[in-house]
Amino acid sequence: MTPEFLKKSQSSKSYGEPWKVLVVDDEPDIHAVTSVIAKDIIFEGRPVKIYSAYSSTEAIEILRNVPDIAIAIIDVVMESDDSGLKLVKFIREELSNNQVRLVIRTGQPGYAPPKDIILKYDINDYREKSELSSNGLFTMIVAKLREYKYIVMLDTQKKLLERLNFYTTMLSGKVSETEHIELITEVADNVSLLLNNNFSLSYEVISNGDIEKNNNPNNHFVWDNDRALTLRFKNKMNEYTKVNIEFSKAFDEFYKSLLESFFERFALSMENHLLTRDLVETLYKIVYVISEVTETRSSETGEHVRRIGKLAKLMANFFGYDDDFANMFEIAAMLHDVGKIGIPDGILNKPARLSEEEFEIMKQHTVIGYRILSTVDHPIFQLASSVALNHHENWNGTGYPNGLRGEEIPFEARIVSLIDTFDALLSDRVYRPAWKEEDVLKYIKENTGIKFDPKISKMFFDIYEEIRKIYFG
Repeated sequence: MTPEFLKKSQSSKSYGEPWKVLVVDDEPDIHAVTSVIAKDIIFEGRPVKIYSAYSSTEAIEILRNVPDIAIAIIDVVMESDDSGLKLVKFIREELSNNQVRLVIRTGQPGYAPPKDIILKYDINDYREKSELSSNGLFTMIVAKLREYKYIVMLDTQKKLLERLNFYTTMLSGKVSETEHIELITEVADNVSLLLNNNFSLSYEVISNGDIEKNNNPNNHFVWDNDRALTLRFKNKMNEYTKVNIEFSKAFDEFYKSLLESFFERFALSMENHLLTRDLVETLYKIVYVISEVTETRSSETGEHVRRIGKLAKLMANFFGYDDDFANMFEIAAMLHDVGKIGIPDGILNKPARLSEEEFEIMKQHTVIGYRILSTVDHPIFQLASSVALNHHENWNGTGYPNGLRGEEIPFEARIVSLIDTFDALLSDRVYRPAWKEEDVLKYIKENTGIKFDPKISKMFFDIYEEIRKIYFG
């Protein structure tokens, strides 16, 4: 007789998707009895559905085509004396299914001694058919469903953490402001597939003023109900993105807690990434304005520093630097001549060759730039100060301000030395017209090993077609 607390409630009419239980046995009576017992089981609001196989061959076909089987109750002796044991190995090894709970149920324990089976095979229970009365079978199925539920929960938690690590790593790459909604959609799609729960997604961009009307402006995540959630994160200093995700099926408290942790951490990572990008872009604009003011004083344009930044980033990428450093180098290189702000106009804009005394004053722009930039304790400005100080040093030691030679000169300054010369010679200056392209390239070749690092010159010519695109499209 079925215990009252396990009986199906007569008043309940709607249940969740059934738990799937596979019965593998060549005795029809076993299937009939198991089906009768199983029809009364409602566990966690879900009924039980029995799949019947009368041989291991039929069982394999079902296992290949029916996902998410929670329990397989397997007889040992069917087509052969060890058919059931071979099926166990197939499930664990060939299907690599470690979630399904495997129960050996045998009427001939002599063919499969319990101690041997438990030690040799990855099974979760061993029962003789004579043991499993109505109540015993009922209790065993519920116990194994509970095990299966927790195994699936832990596995889901592990997979969500793996996906979180993967997507937060992606954020450190090239996810732009316009691409972040695509990434969130991809993340939601992955969660949907993992949990077998369809979703719909919508989003809107809102201002700081609108979001601050909410009681919790710093909250990145909230459940709207058991199947709908809202993510919120800053994508700019004065702007938020609000994402609404609605799933087709409700979640229990465990999965709600799991998803809250997952999406909260993901939204925080997204916010940090987008705000960092926004700050870098703002810094780029500030640096461009500063550099443009400096260049304008010497009758040049801000496009010179913009091109130097692009060339520096290009060279850094080809030398194997990661994107974070290449982006930092782009900004630092744009500040290479900021020290010219301290040079008198009469020297900067003299339409003739500088005198020896005037040239000594001009040289000071490297030291002035270093003094200005090195006061800021930030990696970009530390790099920029090094470039500003050393970009007129020569490979053979004849440069200024310190006469450094070869690899004594910081590598980034050696790069800027070459690309600054290249860009300057291609541009009109107050004291001379622009050179022809072929004459500029000839000059660089002739001065490789004198002014320029041979390794950097080689890279410059190796990627020259990429460099030309910045100038000539």
